[in-house]
Amino acid sequence: MPPIIFYSVISICLALVFYTIAVWWNFRVKQLTKAHVALFCCGLVTDVAATSGMAASVQGKITWDFHTISGYTALVLMTLVTISGLYAIIKDHAGIRNNFHRASVPVWCVWMVSWITGVMLGLQKV
Repeated sequence: MPPIIFYSVISICLALVFYTIAVWWNFRVKQLTKAHVALFCCGLVTDVAATSGMAASVQGKITWDFHTISGYTALVLMTLVTISGLYAIIKDHAGIRNNFHRASVPVWCVWMVSWITGVMLGLQKV
């Protein structure tokens, strides 16, 4: 396994941990906090690092298959969720803070589809 893929796999697994804790902790308490947003930010950083590493490891052009499309879609959606969470905390927007879980859970589900398809594709190469 090339080192860039190894580090990308570690990074995407960290993103899974950060996003999962942030989403389900927020869902449980129904109130977005700074800690949740910090976890979303950590997830986003590790997600971008992993996606960049995997894209850099591709020889030639990127293959636009289901995994690639769902992955980039999930990354964009997680970016929007993280930005909206930052906005809600900075502006102390009660409406967004109290309903944030309604957006983050479906986005996490989209992200999980991409993560699972990535695992399945990766296991086929082992």
